[in-house]
Amino acid sequence: MRQPYRFLSLFYLLMTFFFSFVPYASAALTVSLEEGIRQYKQENFEETVEILSKVRKSEPTSTMAAFFLGMAYKQMQDNENAVKNLRDAVTQHPKIKEALSELIDSLYQSEQTEEAKKWIQVAEKEDISPARVSFLKGLILAKENKHQQAIEAFERAMKLEPALTQAAEYQIAFSYIQESNYAKAKVRLESVIAQDPLSDLASFARQFKDAVERQAYLERPLRLTIGVMGGYDTNMLSKPSDTSAAGDITDEKALVLQSTARIDYVPKLPGSWLFNAQYSAASNVNQKHTHSHDSFAQSFTVTPGYSFGRVAVNLTGSYTNYLLRSDPDLFPGPDSNPGYKRYLDYVTWGSSLKVLLTPFHIVELYGGYDRKDYYNAKKVTTRTDSFFEGNRDAVGPRAYVSWIWIFKENAFFNLRYEYNEDHADGIWWDNQGHRLSVNGSIPLFPSATKKIGALSMQLAGSVFKQDYKHEQPYVETDGSLQRDKRHDVTYTGIAGLNWEFYSKTSLLLQYTRTRCNANIPVNDYQRDLYMTGFEVRF
Repeated sequence: MRQPYRFLSLFYLLMTFFFSFVPYASAALTVSLEEGIRQYKQENFEETVEILSKVRKSEPTSTMAAFFLGMAYKQMQDNENAVKNLRDAVTQHPKIKEALSELIDSLYQSEQTEEAKKWIQVAEKEDISPARVSFLKGLILAKENKHQQAIEAFERAMKLEPALTQAAEYQIAFSYIQESNYAKAKVRLESVIAQDPLSDLASFARQFKDAVERQAYLERPLRLTIGVMGGYDTNMLSKPSDTSAAGDITDEKALVLQSTARIDYVPKLPGSWLFNAQYSAASNVNQKHTHSHDSFAQSFTVTPGYSFGRVAVNLTGSYTNYLLRSDPDLFPGPDSNPGYKRYLDYVTWGSSLKVLLTPFHIVELYGGYDRKDYYNAKKVTTRTDSFFEGNRDAVGPRAYVSWIWIFKENAFFNLRYEYNEDHADGIWWDNQGHRLSVNGSIPLFPSATKKIGALSMQLAGSVFKQDYKHEQPYVETDGSLQRDKRHDVTYTGIAGLNWEFYSKTSLLLQYTRTRCNANIPVNDYQRDLYMTGFEVRF
């Protein structure tokens, strides 16, 4: 029976020893300025705060205690308490000069830039820590988008203290990036890497350098794109689906070649002004019908604008000239000269409003006016006045609303609705149209991009409904002559692959299906287009 009593006695002695030791253990943490500084130097910041908080209560005028307490809070990233104590260290007596730059840094970290600038003026006047203060001044100026002044401050910091060179060069590069001066940014980043190639800052600089080179390419003011695609068209003549309406239309299948060139001029303008000018040319030739369907088009577009931050307003003017290799006579004579002739002048002008709803969602609204003038059209009537029923010359409004969703890197989805009217000189061509379209791009195998090149899929589809306003005569499939208002619904689907197998050079594969459902048989057709080729960007 003595065993349990011995156990209880031993337990009682151990508990008595433990509780009697705890007060002595707590008391071992000496409350003094010297002990607080010692704990700080040993990087025991929580103990430093505990000790020096008590010292400050007993000695509120101790600027040394305020300085080290503020530094401990700063190390713990408690900027609010750091600022409070460091401010005391530079305002009470005796002032701690070393606390001034630390106070400015804490104010910068806590977004209190106005007060930080006041203390910078004090430091510059009293020549306190000039190199570090100049560096901090550069950080604040950069945050305020005063990048040229920030660069000057960083340059001064480097001259005063060479040890700051790598960090200052890094910040200068960042300021140049913000000003879209990528050439100078690249030079500065190379300097950062050269200073200490194995440092973390050099590693960041390498990543920035790659990003700068990509952005410099994307934002170059003059851009040239050249493309060549060849393929097979199953119905380049838009042969009607019903053979009874097709008449003598044959050889509708042909090999085709499309060549394009586009020049974009997008200068970097001061302030919030925007500008974009574009010239494009496109040639379409085919295997069998070169004297009736080969075409050449040139287009000029100018788009000035102004950005209000999340909202941008643009004005757009565009002129397109189409040349068609054909003879205007319905039945060309033996001396016909089927050269390229002026076929269509298309002018459009209007304005757009773009709204950045979020960094990933953009909405655009457009309203404008179109003018179409046709020349050298085939003669299907003896009438010569400009208002005969078949005259396609037209003017009319056009408007659209578009939504773009950038749902991941290099991937987007676009939904767009467009409305247009053609008020034609010939009543048979008076119509209004409604078009709903979707398109998107999806990157494939992004993990393999660096090894085999970027590969992406493009998908697009549209429905275009055209309602003509006046009755027109037509031949029904049974040969009878009828009159009705024309109604077309055209469905288009596109699927393609874009493989950038070499820098700025892509291999393109594309399939397009077009299906026009029309109540007038001669306008009802189906078409498949298979294309492949290359695109080079400069």
